[in-house]
Amino acid sequence: MPESKSKKLAVVVLAALVAVLVIAGIALMMRGGDNAPVRIILPTLERSLAGEAVAGTELSPKTKAEPEIQVYVSGAVRRPGVYTLIPGDRLIDAVEAAGGGIPEADLEAVNLALRVQDEAQYKIPRIGEPPDPESNVVTAPSASQNPLGDRGQSSGGLIDLNKASVELLETLPGIGPVRAGDIVADRELNGPFLTVEQITRVQGIGAAIFEDVRELVTVDESP
Repeated sequence: MPESKSKKLAVVVLAALVAVLVIAGIALMMRGGDNAPVRIILPTLERSLAGEAVAGTELSPKTKAEPEIQVYVSGAVRRPGVYTLIPGDRLIDAVEAAGGGIPEADLEAVNLALRVQDEAQYKIPRIGEPPDPESNVVTAPSASQNPLGDRGQSSGGLIDLNKASVELLETLPGIGPVRAGDIVADRELNGPFLTVEQITRVQGIGAAIFEDVRELVTVDESP
């Protein structure tokens, strides 16, 4: 009987020893081959949120660029060439983009307030040089010239409020086909405009539009 108890005790001790060895082996395997403790580094909240923003959110589109126009500035300027401007820029802006006029440039002979157009050429004349008929630069009127050209536009590039057609009037800033028609109807009903300021008597044309067009228009009372 005592011998049976001794055998049972030996079996229990052996089983316990085996269990300890198994647990120790598993622990060593989990610690890695270099016996260094395994460290699990969790990302910080800030980095995690930033990663989600990059992965899940599209970049906001770039602000839509303003429309551009290309003009060719030639003649008596410092750097003739093709320059990029924006709609509404005037000839003075084109000349400045080309480095300004050279000393021989006759800038007083051209209308620097003229609005430039896309794909147009503007040749600045030299002093004493006649204007180039193929250039879009409009020279200032002389005393010997008829100040009004065809379709109600003076040779200085100004639009005559009393003679311009609807098509010509609607090229003015802030004046579309409706307001252009109103201008023509007003002058037919109330008589010619005596001053450029009287354009504000037309419904829908206020001080803001007048400031945009005042340097681009003129009036001629002759029939």
